[in-house]
Amino acid sequence: MLAKLLELITGRDDLERVAYRDDIGQLNAYLATRKLLIPKRPRRFLDAASFTPEELLELMREEAEELSSDPFEPWVLEVDGQRRLPAFSSQKKMVIFSGEISKRMDKVFSLGCGEVLLRDLVDSIDIDFIDLNPLSQKSWEIGIGVIRGRT
Repeated sequence: MLAKLLELITGRDDLERVAYRDDIGQLNAYLATRKLLIPKRPRRFLDAASFTPEELLELMREEAEELSSDPFEPWVLEVDGQRRLPAFSSQKKMVIFSGEISKRMDKVFSLGCGEVLLRDLVDSIDIDFIDLNPLSQKSWEIGIGVIRGRT
């Protein structure tokens, strides 16, 4: 309850409040206990202009059903030769990301997610960076021993 009230007042969720302090030790300690939303790799990307709105809606519904039953495979993005894992502190941040990526790609896709601790995931996938709340007003890039806030 207090966390929700603070979010309403500050506009930042619990993880963002910790990250804004720019204390890597404190952030790492918090990330050891705080699960994040990690997008599942979409099964396909559709050109919205190729379908009627009804067809597109039906395809997206079918895709979402199939995606929900698939095993969890994180969506690792290749950006400038680096493998980046988007991670989100809230569903709202993930929806913003999904909308922006969809516009940039000029494609639509169903996006599912898993809620995991980073330590349970990072060792099992090949990545260079974790992008915390990418495409949000403030985001953080977590690399090997490095954290940088981005605006």
